[in-house]
Amino acid sequence: MNSMKQLARTAIRKLTASAPWGVRQAMLDGYLDHPYDIKNANLRLLQMLNIIEIGADGDRGVITSGRNDRFGLLEYAASGTFAPTVTQEMLNFFGAGTGTYMDVGANIGLTTIPFARNPRIRCFAFEPEPANFGYLKRNIARNAESASVELHPVALFDTHSTMSMSIAGTNLGDHRLTRSAVADRQTIQVPVVPLDDFLDRVEGRLAVKVDTQGAEPFVIAGGRGVFARAGLVAMEFCPHLMRQLGGDPNIVIDLIASFDRVAVMSGGKTEELRYVSTGEACSALEHKSRTARNTDEDYLDILAARTVPS
Repeated sequence: MNSMKQLARTAIRKLTASAPWGVRQAMLDGYLDHPYDIKNANLRLLQMLNIIEIGADGDRGVITSGRNDRFGLLEYAASGTFAPTVTQEMLNFFGAGTGTYMDVGANIGLTTIPFARNPRIRCFAFEPEPANFGYLKRNIARNAESASVELHPVALFDTHSTMSMSIAGTNLGDHRLTRSAVADRQTIQVPVVPLDDFLDRVEGRLAVKVDTQGAEPFVIAGGRGVFARAGLVAMEFCPHLMRQLGGDPNIVIDLIASFDRVAVMSGGKTEELRYVSTGEACSALEHKSRTARNTDEDYLDILAARTVPS
């Protein structure tokens, strides 16, 4: 909690540095008066000022998002970067060579732009939520002008169909496919397609990032060919969300078992990468699958690497 409060304070200072004195004072006063409700206070202030879009500058360039984005953009505003450890490892994977990067759950582009800037990497970014897709498109155009990027407004699953997606109010990275309505959330319909629809477009080395709030087993089931080609895979592992959607966490574990070395990290935290054997990593995932609490906050981040014949 203290780290989130500090993150919020840092972000507020940066976001309001050029704002009129009265606005800065109101936000800081709001923090001092209601330190546990600062995000809600900020949102109310933005609504009062009729601000619908906000932005922050950092190593990905100027990134914009909706005024209600209180997580991804806030982290970027405070730190000037986003998921730096995994991003750098994936960039190192490509080196000076050519390759393909697939971003499944691209959100507003923070995890796409570092790869899209490299003309030797062919990028595919998938984001089904319309507002996020709009920001993704604009952020890519602003910060990776000559990029070789295909943007697809679809979700990845194991079939061609249409599914319900529940929309998170303030965490724009927490929209999720669902089998039924979710309390206090708007539901929209989005197209879903298998990842293997794009297999014939893969060129060179392949890295895949998957962040789909529980749909990971279905992404794997619909992308067996793609994942067989991948030399590096970054993925979230949240058993609770997977089971909510009717998925089997063992599908993820079986995929990871086919890699040579794996780093398993606490979900949502920046940690130094420590690769371990596949067996040790799978044991950690099996333990998490057995003991995970029924909350979307109990998850792991995975980075799996292997040598794939060219």
